[in-house]
Amino acid sequence: MTTTRKFPGWEIVEGAGGGYIAFRTVLVPAHSGLSNVRCGVTLAQLFQHLEQERRREQPSPARRLPGAA
Repeated sequence: MTTTRKFPGWEIVEGAGGGYIAFRTVLVPAHSGLSNVRCGVTLAQLFQHLEQERRREQPSPARRLPGAA
């Protein structure tokens, strides 16, 4: 298994039939909306999927209510 510095918290392995698989080193709850496993045909595609996952982890910016100061 390999850990990438670009995506800490994920272990990346080559798939037995090709492609790449990333596993979280610390699992997230099933109903969190996040993934514990992501796959890609190429490393570039896997990195895109992990970047999507990273964006989902970010808290959404607070919305201002109309009329609020």
